[in-house]
Amino acid sequence: MPSLNRTANLLLGALSKDDFALLKPHLAEVRLVQKAVLQDAGSPIRHAYFPVDGMISLLATFDTGEAIEIAAIGREGAIGTKLGFQPQLSFARAIVQLPGTAFKIEVEKFQEAALKSLAITHASTCANEVMAANLQQSAACNALHGAESRLARWLLHARDRFGSDDLPLSHEFLAQMLGTRRTTVSLAAHTLQAAGVITYRRARVKIRDREALEAISCDCYDAVRRNVELIARSAKAASRPSKGD
Repeated sequence: MPSLNRTANLLLGALSKDDFALLKPHLAEVRLVQKAVLQDAGSPIRHAYFPVDGMISLLATFDTGEAIEIAAIGREGAIGTKLGFQPQLSFARAIVQLPGTAFKIEVEKFQEAALKSLAITHASTCANEVMAANLQQSAACNALHGAESRLARWLLHARDRFGSDDLPLSHEFLAQMLGTRRTTVSLAAHTLQAAGVITYRRARVKIRDREALEAISCDCYDAVRRNVELIARSAKAASRPSKGD
């Protein structure tokens, strides 16, 4: 695997060289394989992941076997960075929704570095704030907005994180994302396709007209993006200057 650019993850990129040096020896570059389960609900959190590209979905799971996405994390955040007494337990299943790459670190090593660096501690807080912003906006969006605008919003976020207009997404995954029936997703996708905004076939969605997709999307897309920008600036402000800077 080619060497990853740590600045592609907004939280790692916000750290100074001195702060990042505390994490660097313990970071591994890994591939995020689509549908791979990184954490399961109720299980100990053993690793933290800082996505560089691709997207990780947090799913609420039920005894019926159903699962609904409650948040999604890309290069703007991380999962598994909670600080505190061990063992930390995952509140949701974390699954790779879109393939990509990430930096991976053992939770114990991350916590040791955080004890030595206020900036890394703050990066952990920022990761949790990014997740909370996604959770809150997703809950409000699912309650208030229609399937077409929610699908448009989700596709825009997915495109930003994946870095391509061509998204490998199945009907099943789309239904989990929107917390709705597959038939509802199919109808919304068909409407967008008929309008020339996307094409959808064989578990792939291709965005044809981003500007039109933004017009159809609800305000939640811009709301999440603004929150992420504020959190990223906060993380950058907390980092100490490196020696020689």
